[in-house]
Amino acid sequence: MNRYAWADTAFDLAWTLAVVAGRTARDVLAAYGAAEGCQAEWLTFQAAMDERNEHLDELGLLQLKEHGEHLLVVEPNGWIGNGPEVARKLSGPQGFFLSVYWSANGDHQIVQAQDGQLTARFDPTFIGRPAGANDMIPGWVEPDDFLLEHLRSASLLAIERVTGVGFEDAWLNEPLMTYRLPYSGD
Repeated sequence: MNRYAWADTAFDLAWTLAVVAGRTARDVLAAYGAAEGCQAEWLTFQAAMDERNEHLDELGLLQLKEHGEHLLVVEPNGWIGNGPEVARKLSGPQGFFLSVYWSANGDHQIVQAQDGQLTARFDPTFIGRPAGANDMIPGWVEPDDFLLEHLRSASLLAIERVTGVGFEDAWLNEPLMTYRLPYSGD
């Protein structure tokens, strides 16, 4: 988990990070609600976060990075990829979707879907405690996987274990293709 220790102290980091397999960038943009033909701008995560925070009630931002056969989808201070409907859509008919959401307020959620079916939706804060009414805990989760003091790094480690994609913190400083999304007040 030391590889992701930086995430546990990145207190201003609010985002949804998703890993998608079996879909194109166009599929991802459509599922997230981007306008047809929207153009990308190259922004670092911080520049996108600043713009998102400045226009919080006006637009969302979506950043894409290709990584082998996967697409990484980053939403600075966004939560569209936290929704089960997006997960189902982007995992079907023969794909895979896994997202990790955390907010500046301490909210956390992990959503997973495969082949168009939701396979996980849970708040890792409560692993080892009675599940909530809507929780779906996947078989790959162990009781000690999400210790509270390392919740963020554990979430990134879970993405790596499940998808094989290790998130590099340097990517936060790399300009990524960034798209503007219509505001979603959900």
